[in-house]
Amino acid sequence: MTQHLVLIGCGTVFETIASTWPQLSSGLDDLKLIRLASTDQAAVIANEQLPLFNPSETIVFAAVDENAMNYARLEIYGRARILGFKSKTLIHPSAMIAIDSKIGENCWIGAGAVISSGVSIGNNTFIGAQTRLDYGVNISANCWVGPGSAIGNATSIGQHVTIGSDIIIGAAITIGRHCVIDIPGAYLESFTEGTFIDTLFPSSARIYASKPTAKISAINKAGD
Repeated sequence: MTQHLVLIGCGTVFETIASTWPQLSSGLDDLKLIRLASTDQAAVIANEQLPLFNPSETIVFAAVDENAMNYARLEIYGRARILGFKSKTLIHPSAMIAIDSKIGENCWIGAGAVISSGVSIGNNTFIGAQTRLDYGVNISANCWVGPGSAIGNATSIGQHVTIGSDIIIGAAITIGRHCVIDIPGAYLESFTEGTFIDTLFPSSARIYASKPTAKISAINKAGD
């Protein structure tokens, strides 16, 4: 039976998959592109375009870069699953992945990424180029780990977490759900859920409740 891959989304990962397709196409016959101008109407466009394909002949991959808690990517992926489409994980041919690692569906593993033994990655999570996940790392669904970042042994990452580029997360700590860590540096203690560290909140902030307990050692490459 013919099997197509429908690639729907926008951004760097979308373009990388499109340009690397001949090396990613194992078991699939061709690639069809639905390129979004932005993520604003992601769910609407998915509802309009995906019913044009036959779920029995089509695999859907939602390819959207880092966005607000990764919900735009989830909207596409979730809509595809509701409509009866299957998804799959795509792995850049230069990535190195331990055979006992567990990776969910609609995940992207970027060029040169190193996934160590015992790692678990939930559905709809993207791992950037040159990223390293050490032994026993557990990353939940709907996350983003940016290029050049590293996560230490046995660290646990909650759902809808965004970790930016060139960030080091220490070993055996917990990053709660809905956290954003987007200033390059080393972060060596746990974060309670809802913690934001980015250019708007360089000293860390929370979207609710009290002050986070995490201590950070930030190396801001922009010089802030």
